[in-house]
Amino acid sequence: MAAADRLALLRRAVRDDHGEWTTDRVRQLYRSRAYAAPFRRTARQDLAVLARQGLLLLDDTDPGRRVFRLNHAHGGSR
Repeated sequence: MAAADRLALLRRAVRDDHGEWTTDRVRQLYRSRAYAAPFRRTARQDLAVLARQGLLLLDDTDPGRRVFRLNHAHGGSR
């Protein structure tokens, strides 16, 4: 799966399935769509891309855990 396809899949999932997005959740999503067990680094980079684009916000209330949430101010509402 090309990076653009992977990001499009993640973007749709984030918009459709609100909640916490972690590297583990992203990896599970990719595996469920036959993207062979991506590295944590790939999932982390993809989350960072969506955060830079304004779709996700980093919730840093727990310094031991990187959690991203939908940025409703960026067209994330349904």
